[in-house]
Amino acid sequence: MISTPEQVISLSTAQPENEYSGRPLFFLSSSQHESIEEYFSQYATESDKRKEKRDKKEKQEKKPLKRRVIDFVITILVGILLALLLTHFVIQRNTVIGSSMVPTLADRDEVFVEKISRLFENGLKRGDIVTADTHEKTVDGLEMIIIKRVIGVPGDRVTIKHGEVYVNGELLDEPYLAEGVRTAPHHEKYADVTLQEDEYYLLGDNRTNSRDSRDIGPVTRSEIEGKLILRFYPFSKFGVPK
Repeated sequence: MISTPEQVISLSTAQPENEYSGRPLFFLSSSQHESIEEYFSQYATESDKRKEKRDKKEKQEKKPLKRRVIDFVITILVGILLALLLTHFVIQRNTVIGSSMVPTLADRDEVFVEKISRLFENGLKRGDIVTADTHEKTVDGLEMIIIKRVIGVPGDRVTIKHGEVYVNGELLDEPYLAEGVRTAPHHEKYADVTLQEDEYYLLGDNRTNSRDSRDIGPVTRSEIEGKLILRFYPFSKFGVPK
């Protein structure tokens, strides 16, 4: 007799009163009977799952060509829509034109700017590099977008005198400028400005060759297109410009 409870099947003997009373008969105990039922029930479930998976695959393979083409076109259109939404509201690639941001950025550098920070009141900080709409046109009639550095934020007083930049009466430390670079005012009315609630003062790092807030005045937050987050080309300068 097998009596250990770990066995899948246990046997017991009995002496029924019938024509086989001279021989012992063996019966499954109720607990072992339940174990076998559970075992085969699990096997049947796994078999059903495999069958369901196989039927699903066959159904997909039998999908009409026309339907598969429609699904493919829909997938492509959704992908294009997401890409357009991403570039319009989240991130955008820009090409630097000109030398107004030398030595930080050079002509034909390729950069990414993000368009989220500008939506928040305190999203832009002094020293950030941003792109902005000047509402002017290029010689080709295209919208002129400039890329400059934030020098003053709302509430700041920006003063340019003696070849230096002062913010709120203190000399601005500008380690990003090339050695010996001086800042000259371009228009008197923009040489000493107190910024309003939604205004930013922008300057190019190449102060001798930059059209910026010294020429066009402060820009509003709504005119700022995005904040630079990465230069990805040339590969030798890959990274975040300081």
